Amino acid sequence: MPENISTRINESLIDPLVHFMGGGFVFLLTNITTVLGFILALLIIRRVLTEKRNPSNFFAWFFIVIFFPIIGVPLYFMFGGRKSRKLAKMKKQIAQNAEAIAERTTRPCNRGLQDSFGREGNHFELLPNGHTAYQRLCREIDQAEHTIHIATYILGNDATGQVIADRLSARAAEGVTVRLLLDSLGSWNKTRVTRRKIRKAGGKVAMFMPVLPIQTHTSSNLRNHRKIAIFDNFRAITGGQNLDNRFMGEGEDPDRFADFSVVTQGPAVAMLTRTFLADWAFAHKEAAAQYAELLRYIPEEAGASTTEILTSGPDVENDPLWEQIIRIIQEFKQNLTIITPYFIPDDVIFQSLIVKAHTGRRIQLILPLKSNQRLTDIARYKYLRKLDEAGVDIRFYTPRMMHGKLILADNQLAITGSANIDMRSLFVNFEIAQVHYTPNDIRQLQNWADDLLNDCIPYKKAVQDATIFPSRTAESLVHLISPLL
Repeated sequence: MPENISTRINESLIDPLVHFMGGGFVFLLTNITTVLGFILALLIIRRVLTEKRNPSNFFAWFFIVIFFPIIGVPLYFMFGGRKSRKLAKMKKQIAQNAEAIAERTTRPCNRGLQDSFGREGNHFELLPNGHTAYQRLCREIDQAEHTIHIATYILGNDATGQVIADRLSARAAEGVTVRLLLDSLGSWNKTRVTRRKIRKAGGKVAMFMPVLPIQTHTSSNLRNHRKIAIFDNFRAITGGQNLDNRFMGEGEDPDRFADFSVVTQGPAVAMLTRTFLADWAFAHKEAAAQYAELLRYIPEEAGASTTEILTSGPDVENDPLWEQIIRIIQEFKQNLTIITPYFIPDDVIFQSLIVKAHTGRRIQLILPLKSNQRLTDIARYKYLRKLDEAGVDIRFYTPRMMHGKLILADNQLAITGSANIDMRSLFVNFEIAQVHYTPNDIRQLQNWADDLLNDCIPYKKAVQDATIFPSRTAESLVHLISPLL
């Protein structure tokens, strides 16, 4: 048989076989991938059910994992974890040791909240904008006598970040103990040179929770959003401002975020120190025992302010900050003001606000007209529409991004700190908050809120601009995943 005829016959027989085998392999691989994804999805759903999650968070993960397993499964492994048992055990061991020591020398302010720590005899000072906060932070760094502890979500690779890093390096070179704790996601790929500089000068830098899950046994979702700067274990600056040009810097900048921080000096700083050291020991993989002296230290009284420190996050048994907010909403008598840059409440907060508004109580909600996160802006409007119908006074801050976090209730109580009114801050992130009870402190914070109102427009005026609000289709789609934002 001629070679060319034989070749054609062989090809005619072999090609379909190869095609069949190849197609079968692809079919088999596709089915294995689908079945594996489905099995993993079921395991994830089982895990989600065993965790304490609100229904909207559960259904958001359910929707993504079941209908888009190829995307949803890896996303869950990276960003789905909520509570870390290993971390909780380590953090609680440090906190319990510190509490046992403190109880013999001071009297905690027991308000029925876990991981709370109330103290009388503190000094309070408001830093009302990014310029004053930056100046005070630099001055405290320069004047610290022996210890500087700073935790931040973002250390910018910009003028503000570089000046702060240079000052920390200089103080470390002079023999001051410098510990800088950065979140791995917030400061991701920005601070390598800065970290090297500080360490070379003798300071210590730790990165909290690696971004890639293969580097850790816990989820990449667990971010340290706390902003704490402690000097000589006696004075502290807390709030929502990161160390970045957008939040603080030299001089007045019309584009800088509207935000504030507070200075606390006195016994309450002891809890801030314990919180920092717990996070530091975990991130730096150190034993807590070496910090026994710092954990024992209770600063002397420095003023007449009473403040309560609340820690919240994956290392806490329940959700004390969320519980405190719920209690405030349900118990306030006349006026409640909530200021937050991002507003994606869970069902309990949302329904509590509606019920309270129906009773005729005055509730004011102040948000940026346009935040720096478009998705969160889209997600909030389904909530805002119903709150407006219930009688909540919604105001939008118009000049620029507003990043402040503040709750004011009946001129008797205020909450400041790092947490937004969204499910990530209240149920996932590591956050720090302060509850203020002293009338003069609350008055200063109320004045800051009143200054914001001068540049706000009401909700009903804002909705007249069709370019501001998303389409109903976009709103509905984003609302499905809003618990994950």
